[in-house]
Amino acid sequence: MTLICSPDTLITLQHERNSMGSEFTCTLCGRCCNGFGRYITINQKIGGAYGVTLSLTKESFMAVLDPGRSDLFSDTSYQNEHPHACPFLRRESEEKVICTIYQSRPRFCRDYLCCTGKVIRQDALCGEMKGRRDLKTDDPDLREKWMRLKERYGGAADPDWKEEVRKTLTASGYEVFFYE
Repeated sequence: MTLICSPDTLITLQHERNSMGSEFTCTLCGRCCNGFGRYITINQKIGGAYGVTLSLTKESFMAVLDPGRSDLFSDTSYQNEHPHACPFLRRESEEKVICTIYQSRPRFCRDYLCCTGKVIRQDALCGEMKGRRDLKTDDPDLREKWMRLKERYGGAADPDWKEEVRKTLTASGYEVFFYE
């Protein structure tokens, strides 16, 4: 597997895909949470916790800062640069953007996968599928095929889209793995 950043900035999570495991690699870029601030409202502070509402799911929950994250949470410069980011998202270093309430994050965040699959060729990672129709890749051939797929099938229902992606890319010598 080709790493897109140094190993110490990666978190590897295992997701089951049918009978075989597929690896999802989080690069701690923060992009997945940069728009969630529109849906997460801090209603009140109660001692060391925050009463929060997630309007996407109408879920209310108590958010508690992870140990050692109070000073980081006090720095609001990331929110000034990214006004729609989740109010609990902070830049820990140049390479890392983290959730300061990771241990008490809501169910929606626990279930969310910013990376929906991967594309491999000759045992090397060629691309990572992001969201519903985006692809992160440095492979120009894969990028071109992906753009043609989006033009032709981008509006299709997810099962149909996945079938076309799998069929087209497999015919071109790629392996396609969707995280389920």
